[in-house]
Amino acid sequence: AVVGVTAGKHAIPFASLAPKVVAGCAALATLAGASGQPDIPYLAFDPSTEEHAQFLFGMPKSWDEGTITFRPRWLHPATTTNFGTCWKLRALAVSDNETLVASFGTAQPSVDTGGTTSNHYYGPESSAITIGGTPAAQDLVLFDLYRDPADAGDTLAVDAWLIGIDLFITTNADNDA
Repeated sequence: AVVGVTAGKHAIPFASLAPKVVAGCAALATLAGASGQPDIPYLAFDPSTEEHAQFLFGMPKSWDEGTITFRPRWLHPATTTNFGTCWKLRALAVSDNETLVASFGTAQPSVDTGGTTSNHYYGPESSAITIGGTPAAQDLVLFDLYRDPADAGDTLAVDAWLIGIDLFITTNADNDA
């Protein structure tokens, strides 16, 4: 937990996602900003094929080992209609000296609607995600994030550009001492 922060629900921003080797999204690309403007790194997810990106995170000792939620941060290139996206996240907890060959828990969606080219959008917070494995303090948690073009809410006919996610965890202590 962060010093001076009490136990409870906390957001942890993530931008360190990498394409999965099999069924992965496009490699990291950058939307170039003009002079004096930021460049925006992103991962492009196809409008018709389910594509994945993954990341991992060592949970703090203060994590309550319960469910988590997420909110995607994304943008899209020019298109004229149908701006919906469906992002899904699932996770797997692995303790010290446990195999990494295990199954993720059930994914939960965040369905959002864009509209203006290259604007920043953040989706609604997902429902609770039950993490696969047997979560324990200080576990390594592996995450699989993907765009689900088969979902009725995903109508965006062009790539969706993921720029990060906010991951929400609950802590039960004020620090990791």
